[in-house]
Amino acid sequence: MNFWIIAIWITLAIGAIAFYPLLKRNTHQNSQKRDELNKAFYFDRLKEVEQEEKEGLIEDNQQTKLELQQSLLDDIPSQPDITVDGKKSLSPLWFIGLIILVIGTSSAIYWNVGSWFTGTMLEMTHKKLDYFYERIKTEETDPLSDQELNQFAMALRVELQEKPTDDKSWFMLGQVGMALDNGQIALDSYAKAVALKPDNLQYKQKYAQLLLFSSDPKDKEKGEEVVKEIIRIDHTNVDALSLLAFSSFEKEDYKMAAMTWGMMLKFLPENDPRRPTIERSIQSALSMIKTENK
Repeated sequence: MNFWIIAIWITLAIGAIAFYPLLKRNTHQNSQKRDELNKAFYFDRLKEVEQEEKEGLIEDNQQTKLELQQSLLDDIPSQPDITVDGKKSLSPLWFIGLIILVIGTSSAIYWNVGSWFTGTMLEMTHKKLDYFYERIKTEETDPLSDQELNQFAMALRVELQEKPTDDKSWFMLGQVGMALDNGQIALDSYAKAVALKPDNLQYKQKYAQLLLFSSDPKDKEKGEEVVKEIIRIDHTNVDALSLLAFSSFEKEDYKMAAMTWGMMLKFLPENDPRRPTIERSIQSALSMIKTENK
């Protein structure tokens, strides 16, 4: 706010300096026009007096001339106009230069004050990184606000500028991106984490999940490849099996979907709350197979 107040005052001050000579020039020009008209009237009237004298219409032409001269003197200002003559007034280039000066001054203030302010804010936010890591431990009972999530993301970005190979920070930025409903940040961050640690199945699973939920067919295809990679490494990974079953059902490969959900049931405990949902999904896939075979 202080920056804009300073910028406005500087603009007003320069504007006043720029237009004051123009106003003075106009006043002087008006005064010049008045003097020229008075002189023209005087000489015209003088000719008329001489003509009237020849015609015998007036007797004392000297008195009449004196009155005309006195009238002209009365109209002349007592103080000489010391304003710069219109011909010597500043050209339009002078005003263009002032406009450039205003823009340049404002830009200089912005880059100096604005960049300093931005840098200070980033530094302060980065120092709160440890605080945000502590805050997410209570996420279930005390969720982070959108403002806190945005600050967390900013702090992580600053951290990653200093440590671009920190896979944990990339993965956390992906998590924050998901919380902010910013799929692009999440996707790019997960991809970076997977590239840095390709053997981390947690990274792969989150990355695959986001790809499969994309509207781009190429992303879906890539997501399914990542899921199959996880299952080849760990065939008991129920999260990966769930993603594969979902992908198969979406592609109308109901047989594959039913088989995959069936495998999931084998690895889940009997009291797992997910079992009823999976059983209903299997029945839905079998119903679709029967419909297709009719």
